[in-house]
Parts: sequence; C-alpha cells; structure tokens
Amino acid sequence: MSNVDPENRNPDFFAAAAPQRAEPQLPANFFRTPEQAPAAGLAPAVAPPVTVTAPPVAAAPPPFEDDAPMAPARFSLPAQTQALLGRLADLLRRRDTPTPFAAGLIAPAGGGKTSALRWLTENLGSSGAPVVALRAGDLAAEPERALAAALYRALSTRYPALANEAAQEGAHMGADAGAYARAAHEKLDALRRKLMQERQNLAQTEARRAALTETLLYDTPGSRVDSYVRRLRGAFEPRLRRFGFSGDSLANFKDLVRDLAETGGLSARLIACSRAVYAFRGQVSLLVYAALCFALNWGAGWLTANKKLWLGAFSYAGSPGAQAGEYVGGHLDWLPTAGQLFALLGLALLGLNLWRAFSFMQPLFHGAGLLDEDVASKRHELDHMLAHQARSVDLIGAETTAFAKQAAEAERRAAAAGASRHPPLFLETDAATQKREFSRGFVECLSGLIARTNPDAPKSIEAPDRLIVTVDGFEAANEPASLFDRLHDLLARPGFVTVYALDPETFGPSRGASLVRRIQLPLRLDAGKSAEKPLALTPLDTPLSSSETRIVDALAPLAGGSPRLQKRLRNLFRFLRPAAGAPVGLKAALALFLAADLGASPEDRRSLDGALAAADADFAPKNSPLLQETLAYLKSIEGPIDRDTARRAASLARHVRL
Repeated sequence: MSNVDPENRNPDFFAAAAPQRAEPQLPANFFRTPEQAPAAGLAPAVAPPVTVTAPPVAAAPPPFEDDAPMAPARFSLPAQTQALLGRLADLLRRRDTPTPFAAGLIAPAGGGKTSALRWLTENLGSSGAPVVALRAGDLAAEPERALAAALYRALSTRYPALANEAAQEGAHMGADAGAYARAAHEKLDALRRKLMQERQNLAQTEARRAALTETLLYDTPGSRVDSYVRRLRGAFEPRLRRFGFSGDSLANFKDLVRDLAETGGLSARLIACSRAVYAFRGQVSLLVYAALCFALNWGAGWLTANKKLWLGAFSYAGSPGAQAGEYVGGHLDWLPTAGQLFALLGLALLGLNLWRAFSFMQPLFHGAGLLDEDVASKRHELDHMLAHQARSVDLIGAETTAFAKQAAEAERRAAAAGASRHPPLFLETDAATQKREFSRGFVECLSGLIARTNPDAPKSIEAPDRLIVTVDGFEAANEPASLFDRLHDLLARPGFVTVYALDPETFGPSRGASLVRRIQLPLRLDAGKSAEKPLALTPLDTPLSSSETRIVDALAPLAGGSPRLQKRLRNLFRFLRPAAGAPVGLKAALALFLAADLGASPEDRRSLDGALAAADADFAPKNSPLLQETLAYLKSIEGPIDRDTARRAASLARHVRL
C-alpha cells in the first residue's frame, strides 16, 4: 500500500480560480413582526376574535441534569465558536475541498466535543453527505478490521455495489496472492459441502412430506388418529372378524382409515363408504336373502291377485283337478299374510345390511377426519421447513457459484504473480494477519473508488465524491496516541475526510508534534467567550487578494521554513480571514498570531504575550528583532495595529490553536 502524505497533495484548500459566492444573507424583513410587514396592496384582514386562555403551566425543571451529550437541536457554543463550527461544516461538504483532510474538535474533558461532533454529523448528514460515526473504544482492539467493518456496514445499504467491489478488490490488493487463492479454495470447498448437506436435508424433508400420512398413522403414537384407533380397538375388533378381516386388528383398522383418507373429498368418501353395503363378507348374503324375500312377497301378491287364473288351470285335469282347485282356493287366506311377512323379512335383512355397513364405516370415517386434521397441522410446519430449506439451497447455491468465480480469479492472479502452491512455512501468515491485510486492502480500494484513481474499476459503480468519518471517545482507549496514529494512517487517503474529537491532555507530553503534523484544521471549542459581536468572515471560495498574499508571504519565515507549515498558515488564514469592513490591521495581526502559533520561538511568543498585556495603545512587541521587522512590514501593507485590534486577532487565532 502506498503511504499518502495529506500535506503535499494541494497547497491550498481551493483553486484560485474558484467562483466567488456571497455569504447567505437573511431578508431585510426577516425579523419584522406581522404588524410591521408591508401590506403589499392587500386589504387589511379583519382580526378574528381573541380568545383568552390560561397560559400553560411549565413543568418544573429537574433537580439535576445528566452528563449525557446535548441533543443537536439544543446544542450551542459562544457566538464566534458556533460560527466557526458552521464554517467548518460548510468546508467539509464542499466538493472542491481536497482530500485527504483531517479536522479536529479540540476541548478538554466535558468541553462539549461529543455534542459538537453530533451537531456537525447531523448538519453534514442533512446535506446528503455520507457520514460514518465511530467510537475509538470500538476500534482499539483491532483498528484495521473494526474500521473496515464499520465502513462496509455504513456503505452497504446506500452504495452496495461500491462496498462489494471494494471488499472483493481489497482482498486481492491487501493479501498475498497465493495465500488468498488457497483460502478462497478452502472456503469454496466448505460452501460446496454445506450445499450438499442442505440438498440432502431438502430431499429428506420432501420425503417426509410425501410420507406424512403413513408417518402419522403408523409411526406417531401420540397423534390424534392413533389415540382414537387404540381407544376403539376393543369394540371394533369383532366387527373386523365378522367382515372377514384376519390378523392384527389395529393394523387392519389403520389400513382402512388410510384407504378412506386417500379417496379424496367428502363426496368421494361417501361413495367409498357405500362399498360397505356389498364389499365385505356377509353383506352379499343379506342382500340375496332380502332379494329372495322381496321376490316371495311379489309372488304371494301375484298369486292373490290372479287366483282365478291359476286355479282355473286345475279344471283341465278333470274332476279330480276341479276338486283340488276348490280345496286350494278355500285355503288361500294365509297367502297375503305370508306375502307381508316376506316383505318385512326382506326389509329387516336390508336394514341389517345397512346397519352393519354404517356401524363399520362410521369409525373409519371419523378416523379419516382426525387423520386429515393431523396431516394439515404437520403439513403446515413441513411446508415452512421445506420453503426455508429451499431458500437456503438457492442462496448457498448462488453464493457457491459466485465464490467459484472469485476463487478462479484468485487462482488466475496467483498464477500470474508466480505464487507457489506449497510455500515454505515461514512465508505463511496466520488468519488474523490475513484479515488485517484484507481490511487494509479494503480501505485502500475504497479510497481509489471514491477518488476515481483506479482506472480498472467498473464505471457503473455509484460512489460519493467523499466519505466523512468522525471519531470520538479517545479517552476510553488505553493508548489513545497510538490508536490515533494508526487510524490516521488508515484514513489519510484520497476520498476521506476525517473529523476527530480530541482532548490533547490524553495524548501525553509528545502530543503537540503528532497532532500538529496530522490535524490540518483544529477548532478549539474552549477558546473562551467574547462579549463582542462575532466577526463576519470572507466566503471560503474567495481567493487571496494581493495584499493578503503579501501578508502571508511576509510571515512565512516566522511560521517556519517547511512547506507544510507554510501551507498550514495559508489555509488557517483563509479559514479565519475577516470580511471587508474589518478594523484596520486585523488581518495582518491575525496572520501574525497564526504564524507565531505554528513556528515562533518561545522568546517570540513571550514577546507577543507581553505586547498584548501592555497598557500602550499601540501593539509593539519588544526584545524580538524578527517580530519588530515583521510588524513594520505588515504596517506598511495594511496600516497600524493597535492593542485592541491585536487582542481581537489573538482571540480569533486562539480558535485554531492546538
């Protein structure tokens, strides 16, 4: 990975040819009362009747206030500090602000850093800029992995293609090609084994669903139909034997219930129940006997109705036949009674057949209904399980297919890089180191995609023009200075804008050099309250005038000879530059104090403090030839600097002092 120096990318915040933009102004009648507003040609409206209501009773304030950070809507700072905080928000959301850029909200413990950071986050988020808020305590254990995970989660919902592309390319960029290819194949093998297992589970669930009826009827002792069958076994077993069923009565009963349940709906089951009239042993005999009885009844009726016809046949046999006919005709009184008896006997036999059929089929019909209820309840559960397993198979299958392409790409890159398939043990890295390198690669690739510095990246990926990251809570870390250095090394990349909430006292004796080198724009929240009206500042996109350029160039020796300090002086001066109409000498005094804070010697700083504390009307540092010479040159450019103007400039410069 390349080491990015955030100080040597652009000498200024903005290009000199940036278009000028006036500061937003409120309309002249913004603070007018409704009575003072012009009528604008409209007739005065009739005032509605006034209803006097009792004022609401204000809730009593709590006896104590908590130490929680203040809500953004209630947060406020001294007027000048609040104005500079809003100016910082405007600077961070501008597209022409170069990246990487690091700003710091500086205050001691309890000085409002978290509240100010929340206000800044909400202000930036409302403008549509993606903001990722982090806590230093959550990043302390593994800064690289924790930072990469937080950035991925924040971007995956709004920019999923960007997050996935950075994750995939970052893995190749941040790891050894051979190690990544081997890890990819191991994961691919694990995914394939998992896919096979899920498919087996899906097939087993489908088999269970297909055999659900048999399972509930034969292999589930606690089911409702099984309990009903066992409870009815003693009473139903004789019926089975009478109907010609031998063997285990419980199994026979369940077989009959299964056959009836498989016939279908209610009408199909009623038709199936009608088979009991003739399909079982003894039922056909009863039907035959009933039919015979009905035939005898019909025959007796016919003989009674046609006795003259068949009795006349006896006369053809002569005298003996006639005598026999007369005898039979005189003894036919029993024939109607016999016919009725045969009819009753036939009805009794038919009723017995139907009763036997009903008494046999009614328990089976009820058992089939119970089986339907058991199957319905279990099938609902199995359907959900089947759908879940089918989705799992589809998801794992899609993941396996996608990862197979990644593994093939990793193997291709490893072959192109000449990576060994079996490297020596001392070249292999552990899993934790690999994940840390993957995380670094993700951040590096994400920076390239946001800053559009990767020519091989897909052009269709939607990405923001910058990513704003805020970090708070360094007081909770065991080694805040070390954690700050590691985080800054990760985030000092093109496309990233970082805002830190810092208490310099937590960084130890060497905090000055580390923070000055890394924080490009510090904003002190504890710079003090001022009774004066806050100064109006020049718009950020206004280029330096010729006199302002001469002032900054004249103070370059005092700020220090390094290019970083000279750029820092120009940037801080442009951030705090007063607008037109400021007191004479204020800009020169402001640049003087900014340069002194950046690189003046301790003697020069004491000379400046003495001049501010002196009772003289003029501002005249003593015992410092460099300051006297510089101040004389500044006066020749902008005019004299009095003590009050110098004090106001020092107060303003104090807002950006570490």
